[in-house]
Amino acid sequence: MSESWLKAMSRELFRWYLNRFPLRDGKAYFYERFHPRLLPEARLLTISLDKGFRLQLDLRDIEQRKIYFFGHYHERYEANIIESLLHKGEIFWDVGANIGYFTLVAAGALKDTGQIVSFEPGKEAFARLQANVALNPFHNILIQPLAVADKSGEAVLYLSGEVADSGANLYRPGKGQTRQEICATVSLDQFCREQGLRPPDFIKMDVEGAELAALKGAENILAQARPLLLLEMEEKTLKAAGTDKAAIARLLQNYGYQAAFLRKGRWYATAEVDGVKGRNVLWFDPASPGHRQKCARVPVRGIF
Repeated sequence: MSESWLKAMSRELFRWYLNRFPLRDGKAYFYERFHPRLLPEARLLTISLDKGFRLQLDLRDIEQRKIYFFGHYHERYEANIIESLLHKGEIFWDVGANIGYFTLVAAGALKDTGQIVSFEPGKEAFARLQANVALNPFHNILIQPLAVADKSGEAVLYLSGEVADSGANLYRPGKGQTRQEICATVSLDQFCREQGLRPPDFIKMDVEGAELAALKGAENILAQARPLLLLEMEEKTLKAAGTDKAAIARLLQNYGYQAAFLRKGRWYATAEVDGVKGRNVLWFDPASPGHRQKCARVPVRGIF
């Protein structure tokens, strides 16, 4: 039986409120209380997002349900900085692409120039990534079913259910992650060399604790190409992988990088990352005129 017109209309009004109503207070509360009653019957739905691309969403997944109802991903400031810092013709690598949200944000910013390389090892997430790239009119996206690490080989990927688990990881199963997949791993240096690609100008990396290993596998790129980096640095996932923020900071500072963190929608340069509460950290080279110019445009506040 098809759903009632009242439910359909109520759902569209609710989505409008969550996406467009200017006051944010209370939205999270109302979402948690009312969205289960207003879920569509279909599992997969395709919507157009405010960033100008289309996305097919699996409504069984918690994060994708939120995108459907709110009309954007919750890391909207990170999406904005990718748009601000990418120039036409540049190279963007999305390491841990999941279903392709940031891949498509970058594609919109580059306007079919340059190149995007997206890495996603999870089978279901990779299928969703393929579908979402195909939904949009971009021709500069190369997708790879690979996990990025410090060396090439194979690893066990721990993940949950039959959804594109955004928390899938190579180290330790989290709550509800009862499924395992064998995935191929690659270092970014080796991938760039063997594929004969131009190195990236910007790397976004979200690999659920494997960030340090992935950076160790990209030391030639860091030393020579000096890409901007947007890294997830969540303490609990790093701890599960046997590392921490300080280890990542030491590695990047050895290459002359400095961090900037997000607070209340603004980016601030910092010499210390241990006390940073936000999950995502922007790393840039203050000795690079190009990086300084881009950071001034964001703007990144503070001394660098």
